[in-house]
Amino acid sequence: MEILAEIPIAVVLVTGLAVLAVLMLVLAGIRAEDRHMSLTRAPRTRMEAITRRLLGVGVRTPGPRPGNGQIPPGSDLP
Repeated sequence: MEILAEIPIAVVLVTGLAVLAVLMLVLAGIRAEDRHMSLTRAPRTRMEAITRRLLGVGVRTPGPRPGNGQIPPGSDLP
């Protein structure tokens, strides 16, 4: 009967360690991105790509947009 009482404790510990590991990876990725000041470029490593995916960060590059005097891609206008 004692083994049944220890299973939930083990599950909580493993889950907590997994969450802590993911948090540490995200923090390390944020620190690396900030140190290299590379948020305006594509990610250089897989860890940077995973960090950006988890945080929902993408690369924004200026380009032609409707309303700035340029024809949008796929338009029928000459």
